[in-house]
Amino acid sequence: MLFRRSTLPLGRDSSARFLPWLIAFMVFLACLALAAVLVVERSIARWDRGLSGQITVQVPAAQDPTAGEANVEAVLAVLTATPGVRGVSVMNADEVRRLLQPWIGGGAEVDELPLPTLIAVSVDPASPPDLDALNQRLAEAVPGSFADDHRRWLDDLLALAGSVEIAALAVMLLVSLTAVVAVIFVTRTGLEIHRQVIELLHVMGAQDRYIAREFQRHSLKLGLRGGLFGFALAAATLAALGWLARGSGAALLPDLTLTPLDWALLAILPLAAAATAMWTARLTVLSTLVRLA
Repeated sequence: MLFRRSTLPLGRDSSARFLPWLIAFMVFLACLALAAVLVVERSIARWDRGLSGQITVQVPAAQDPTAGEANVEAVLAVLTATPGVRGVSVMNADEVRRLLQPWIGGGAEVDELPLPTLIAVSVDPASPPDLDALNQRLAEAVPGSFADDHRRWLDDLLALAGSVEIAALAVMLLVSLTAVVAVIFVTRTGLEIHRQVIELLHVMGAQDRYIAREFQRHSLKLGLRGGLFGFALAAATLAALGWLARGSGAALLPDLTLTPLDWALLAILPLAAAATAMWTARLTVLSTLVRLA
């Protein structure tokens, strides 16, 4: 039924030639926007799970190595005596350099910096220690030392994720409205071009629903053609971005790899675009023919 010969020569309309390209561009943008939402949400969920039940204590560097070791021992004594602390682990210098590398790079210059000592602390999520009280005891034991539960950093990420989601939804809404307006324009133009043929079909007994089916089938074909092309272009772009992100080795970049479920959600977009084009054309034809009657 989709590829049967049409009574109306809609395939020769010059006004409809740009519609598949426009739909392809719209689906391309919508796929990128949806993929951005999926990647951001998954990255934040992974960071949230990784930071749950963890805090980091920073001990400032000391000029004298002996004094530095004494400061670390004093901080460890405070931590082990704090209720809610399950375990502590002092990071060595190589681990600290690896954490700082995404921010300040590597090289011999890092070795010349007075790097602080970092202590990874696992806490009981059900009854974590009071961070303000812990920071006060740490500052009394070793001035300049403090504990961080990373919540401020994670809250900033959550705010960023919310902004990304709002922007993506705005893009998808704008894309949908643009596609609808384009289909309405093409359909009305086609009705005007083939007005004499449509009047002849009416004289022969054809109803408005028959005319609408001809236009909606034509719009469905154009929507599928453009939507699938836009999806293929978006898939190639996302695959290239994922490959570049893996090759860069930047630890701060989120994982751009999409799961099979993510690809399934993206594959719905070209189908939704084609369905939107089909129903928009149908409603446009029916409403226009009613006014012309």
